[in-house]
Amino acid sequence: MDIADFSTQFTGQMKKLDEFVQGDDIKIIMGVEAVNHFKKSFQDEGFTDEELEKWPDVKRRNPESPWHGHSGQTGKFSQARTTAKVLSGETKELQNSISYSYIEGGVRITDATPYASVHNFGEGANVYGRKAFIMKKRQFMGKSKVLVDNIENKIVSEIKKILKLNS
Repeated sequence: MDIADFSTQFTGQMKKLDEFVQGDDIKIIMGVEAVNHFKKSFQDEGFTDEELEKWPDVKRRNPESPWHGHSGQTGKFSQARTTAKVLSGETKELQNSISYSYIEGGVRITDATPYASVHNFGEGANVYGRKAFIMKKRQFMGKSKVLVDNIENKIVSEIKKILKLNS
């Protein structure tokens, strides 16, 4: 390869790299990775920053509890709820409401359900007409070293593809 061919190839790679960095591709990687990471909290029944921190168990899975088998949707006993994952809900609305949107310099990850912060931060709540109480914290979104590492690895991989570098 002569210098002219190399220069043309290099210029093309730099153009593609600039489009990758300035366009939506990086934001898509960030958003998709974050949404998938946070949704994984529901399968893991806990949040992963550097390592998985399991959520407190729920009363509906304890046979000794008056809430054993309690269904949040119907308010009646449900055998399926005695073994269902924590925060899974019958509709999976909390998990399925996690999304991302573009902002200047990155993405914003949100959960549109009105009770997301109650679970994520362990805030006060009124449930089934009962007096306000503090919900146990079951974080599913937040800062995560594992997530940042995953995003960085994906971005580096894409840059290597653009520059046609072998790992």
